[in-house]
Amino acid sequence: MHLDRFLASHDGVITRAQARALGMSDDQIARKVASGEWLRRAPGVFFACAWPWTPAARVRVAAEWVRPVGTLVGLAAAWWLDLGVVSPHPIVVGLPPGCSRRPHAGISVAQRDLRGDRVEHRTLWVASRPLAVLDAAVALGRDGQPFLDRVLQQGLVTLDELRVTQARHLGRRGSAAAHRLLVQAGDHAASEPERHVIALLRRGGITGWVVNASVTLTSGQQYVLDLAFLEVRFALEVDGWAFHSTRDRFVRDRARKRALVADGWVVAEVTWDDLVHRPEQVLDEIRRTLARLRA
Repeated sequence: MHLDRFLASHDGVITRAQARALGMSDDQIARKVASGEWLRRAPGVFFACAWPWTPAARVRVAAEWVRPVGTLVGLAAAWWLDLGVVSPHPIVVGLPPGCSRRPHAGISVAQRDLRGDRVEHRTLWVASRPLAVLDAAVALGRDGQPFLDRVLQQGLVTLDELRVTQARHLGRRGSAAAHRLLVQAGDHAASEPERHVIALLRRGGITGWVVNASVTLTSGQQYVLDLAFLEVRFALEVDGWAFHSTRDRFVRDRARKRALVADGWVVAEVTWDDLVHRPEQVLDEIRRTLARLRA
């Protein structure tokens, strides 16, 4: 492969071994560095200044520096795997126990026994998708639960995959936090917005509701309602993040609502934006609706 094509496909990053494989001598590499055409970003890893210094280049430098035994983990792995993480920082690489390297600028090193949870993705070694999701959810702190909900809702991983992976890595740093996130993800509420509604109802002292209520309409259609007050046929449908919606889902949701209303149900839609910015208004509307239906 021509050098420029290689650099273009590798975010401007190249290792000494890769340059040699392309036919370059150590003297030629040294001249590239001496002229300022290439910058030494880590031991044995160079960056060609003709290319932009992007997050992808930073991640690639870290992964190439610890090749072949090291692995991208945490947020960097989730970012490289396109799991919806906004930024790969802080960039952390995992090294097997007993293997140590001095941390390099902008790169943190962790001793990690990945126990086979290591895959090659776009030429770099990264933690497997379930492990990357768990580690990223822990690293994101308060944003970890919404992140976990999103990847589950999008089908990027399954809850069973996460549980099996978690069991394989008990005792690692962040293991307890990952366990708590999985417990929350596995409760009867399917998503973080639904959990917010439940917390809101409890805080408001509103009772008589059930989660994931299965109902059969007179037409024979069966639906599972997010939250429902069965005795007064009042359903709360909770919408999550807007980018989960598709045209097909939009059409299905509207047909579902029409069928419920035609069968005598009152259906209130609660959005994530409502929960974040207007929780007291939501609570008041639920109270008034219940009072009217119970009267």
